[in-house]
Amino acid sequence: MATYEPPTRILGFTVEIDGISDSHWTAVHLPAASTEPDDDGWGETRRQELEMERIFDPDDTMLHDWKETVADGADGEALKTVVVTVFDQEGADRATWTFEDAWITYYQPPQLDPSTLGEVASERVVLAYDSMDRQEG
Repeated sequence: MATYEPPTRILGFTVEIDGISDSHWTAVHLPAASTEPDDDGWGETRRQELEMERIFDPDDTMLHDWKETVADGADGEALKTVVVTVFDQEGADRATWTFEDAWITYYQPPQLDPSTLGEVASERVVLAYDSMDRQEG
């Protein structure tokens, strides 16, 4: 008889960019993938971009600097490895997504609106990447 295993409850996630962990990330939208059939059978698989948002820290210019590096065309410095790991209620890693040769395609600095003064500001990035790999925790 099979043993019932309750679904894993995700407690949180971490984000590392080139091996540097940052606890300010508040949202990560992992990319969806779709494959449309073509006349010969399976078509090309298309993946969406990785979207992430974090609490704005005026002393941390890493995202802005990275976007400027991309805009300047500095290929070697512009490509980074991004690792997103989710963990369960016991703190155990459950799954990890690794995005190789990622670069910023969109950077949104904090939105300054008088109606939101006093609230936590955030900055948002959208990343393209050359490859994505998922591993079990």
